Amino acid sequence: MRFGTFLLRIGGTRDAELDDLKRVCDIGPKTFQPDGQKNLYVIDTCIIDERFFWLACDYDDAVSFRDYVVNQDTGELEPNPRNKSQVEPRQQFFACYDTHTHFLYINDLTRRKTLKDYLSYALQKEFEINNVYASVDEFCNHIKSIRGFRYTQVRNLFSQNGDIFNQVSDLWGLDTPERIQMKITYGDIPVHTGRALIDRFHRDKNQFEDVIIIGCDDAGVEQTFDFSSVIKRVEIFPRKDENEHYDPPEIQQLLLAELRK
Repeated sequence: MRFGTFLLRIGGTRDAELDDLKRVCDIGPKTFQPDGQKNLYVIDTCIIDERFFWLACDYDDAVSFRDYVVNQDTGELEPNPRNKSQVEPRQQFFACYDTHTHFLYINDLTRRKTLKDYLSYALQKEFEINNVYASVDEFCNHIKSIRGFRYTQVRNLFSQNGDIFNQVSDLWGLDTPERIQMKITYGDIPVHTGRALIDRFHRDKNQFEDVIIIGCDDAGVEQTFDFSSVIKRVEIFPRKDENEHYDPPEIQQLLLAELRK
């Protein structure tokens, strides 16, 4: 089973935090059927170690129905033992959000919109699930403008003589700091103009940590690229039971073991 890696944001401006997801666990409905959709979702959520938001979901079509079933042993048609108001949730998906790294992991990419809709409904806030890009080139191909950067500049052999460290030291009359956290915001600048700044971060990467580029795509949705996010997928190997279902506690245990590495 493979989990794709994404970013979970609220309102397109900030990462989801632990308190947001605790609130989802407290007030989020246990069953969910988005307007106009056939599937009914049975949802179980919890917070683990004051860090991970865990969601396990069983779901299936709540609209289609036959008044008969086929007996596999005899081939005979028999009355359906359940009525139309009873839904048998035979399908599953799983998601986990790490509030320390702000990465979301989900095993079924087709359920991204369902998860987004559920979280938005639970908190009455607009959640977004954004891609984690594998390369700068891929990111730049998906955006039309750059809005800014967040990064930590590190004092080391490559940067210790930089003007910014001397300026901060002079300003406060203290020793030169070890790290300086910066957030730079622009009005949207064309990606071909901002690409030179991106390439500078990449070229001088020994001077920086925690570099995040903030851009905007054609639809006006904010996208981010994190230089440290090199994991595109997390793979685990759970077993199915005799009914071809996964055991959620086993999925949780295997996934968290990978995320804690």
